[in-house]
Amino acid sequence: MVTKSQNGTQAEGIALPVNVDKGLSTPLPDQLTQELRRLISDGTLRPGDAVPSSRRLAKHLGISRGSVETAYAQLAVEGFLIAAERSATRINPGLPAASTTVRPKRRVPDSPRRRLRNYVDLRPGFGGDDPLREPAFRRAWRESLDLDPGPIDPLGQPRARWAIADYLRLTRGMAVDPDEIILTSGSRDGLRLLLSLGVSGSIAVENPGFPGLRQAMTDQQLVPLDLVGSSPARADVAAAVVTPNHQFPHGTPMPVDQRARLLDWAARGNVLIVEDDYDSEARFTRTVLPTLFDLASSTGSSAHVVHIGTFSALLTSAVSTGYVIARGPISEELMSLRAALGPAYSPILQMAIASYLGSGGLRRRISRGRRRLRAAEEVVSEIGPIPGLVHEGRTLVIETSQAQAESLLRELAERGILVASLARGWTGGDEIRHGLVIAHSNVEAPALREALGAVKSLLSRIQS
Repeated sequence: MVTKSQNGTQAEGIALPVNVDKGLSTPLPDQLTQELRRLISDGTLRPGDAVPSSRRLAKHLGISRGSVETAYAQLAVEGFLIAAERSATRINPGLPAASTTVRPKRRVPDSPRRRLRNYVDLRPGFGGDDPLREPAFRRAWRESLDLDPGPIDPLGQPRARWAIADYLRLTRGMAVDPDEIILTSGSRDGLRLLLSLGVSGSIAVENPGFPGLRQAMTDQQLVPLDLVGSSPARADVAAAVVTPNHQFPHGTPMPVDQRARLLDWAARGNVLIVEDDYDSEARFTRTVLPTLFDLASSTGSSAHVVHIGTFSALLTSAVSTGYVIARGPISEELMSLRAALGPAYSPILQMAIASYLGSGGLRRRISRGRRRLRAAEEVVSEIGPIPGLVHEGRTLVIETSQAQAESLLRELAERGILVASLARGWTGGDEIRHGLVIAHSNVEAPALREALGAVKSLLSRIQS
């Protein structure tokens, strides 16, 4: 924490009492900004106090120096911090002192990530190697600090939108005008932005379906979507949220005939299709299937499709970045709302993403992911039969009873092995299945071998 020197000024101690969690979807600079605001408001940091250097705090928290610098810059803009050349950054002396009333300490919920410094995250949408330690990304971040982003564009800096459009052209075959792209802080943020326009009816979701997006629709009436017959359980459906590139739980793609039926159903019922292109790197391991966004255009379908993309699956949730692409009146509404809300994330990070994409850093990262996937497949073969294992696509699915699944999830978490619950993919009903979902390409082969060995051992014990 920050300590007092004998002359009454603040001197840097070991570190500020702040908590950041790389496993959360909130960007690290935003987490750190919130934590520092809290320390100022509760009086832990007082007007005139010095804060640790960005290098010292980054080292203590195990995050990039750029994340700390971004947080400090944001607080300086807000007036909380004062930075002077050749002097420590300090809490603005002009701020009113916080109340000295003793407040109860906030209880931080316990979790395996907080208890264990070394844990293995095998949940879909999490894990992967840390991009903040990758030389190409760090170089892009440093370059972004020297670039002038120009006027702040709430829809996204032009350079970032051009870079994303070019990336989509090269990797997805999508011909997108950069002006059609709206930057978001991830797929959930993009969905929340869309839902903020108002949805007059129920939302159909895949059942089972990727549970991550459900967290952005807690206030909505959700109904199951039958992708085989493309017929929802109710007729008042206004929108359908689908992940055609990664069907839960196995990670397999939606077949082209189902995509065509879905678009036809949406066109007939005037249902808005929200396409989350989650796990786009999987397209490098099999035949590229067209996005629903492109398929609707190429086939002359009258279905309205909004395309949501994210780099979080590739760059991990520590770098929560994404985009929304739409055309027509809904695009204009989204742009007006985004303009009113302001940029989704720091223009500096936008410039870093643009440099990273432009240098080919992300494509090289995808190639490394492909090699890691091949190595993971070899580990699965080495481990041998696992009771209840079904391996059809990008993930491993182990079906068990409800009691066994709950026991496995708990015991694995206690060992620092995080996996997903199969049951979370269902929207109610009597057909809920239980078990584990494991994104086995999240980690390198040695860590995966140890984790799967623990899974197999626990399964044998529980089922014996």
